[in-house]
Amino acid sequence: MPAPSTTSSPIPAAQPSETPTPTPTPAGAISLGVEGMTFTDGGEPQSFSFDDPEPLLAFVEQLTGEPRVGEDFEDMWGHGEVWGTAYTWKEISVKVWKDGPASVAILAATVGGIPVRTTSGIAVGSTRDDVLTMGGWDEWDADGDGQADYLGVDGQEVEGVESLSRPGEPGREFILAGLNGDVVTELQSPSNDFSDI
Repeated sequence: MPAPSTTSSPIPAAQPSETPTPTPTPAGAISLGVEGMTFTDGGEPQSFSFDDPEPLLAFVEQLTGEPRVGEDFEDMWGHGEVWGTAYTWKEISVKVWKDGPASVAILAATVGGIPVRTTSGIAVGSTRDDVLTMGGWDEWDADGDGQADYLGVDGQEVEGVESLSRPGEPGREFILAGLNGDVVTELQSPSNDFSDI
């Protein structure tokens, strides 16, 4: 009689251990920099340079699951000169300039479900204080109310050019954070303070 009771007790204990524990899939992440975007998903990081628009566009198509649809954009002064082609998705837009490089605008906290942050950790949804804490600065007061509607962050000095907004100082490239009130609603990269466009 004691023998069956000893053999039966390990069986229920062994059953739960045979059920495999699901391994969580690591969520990928996109880092937005001044020179491009880097995608990391548990393996080798993939970098997409703004100087080479085609791989960047293909990457965005893959992320969103939607093909690109391009529309020409013209000079900001209304002379009708085509400056390049804009490709717009719900969460991101990519402008490819006529001379080759691209620029992006991140319009949501994620693109294709993948979180997007600047190299300093700023994302759509971050606050004004978050940007300033990470070394950001007031860049442009669009409505003239005395509070900047656009902040710069992740700045890099550029040799051989002078800042238009800081006369006598070197120009810099950076990521431009557009705000609605005190909340970041858009990240544009690259931006600079030495060009008038």
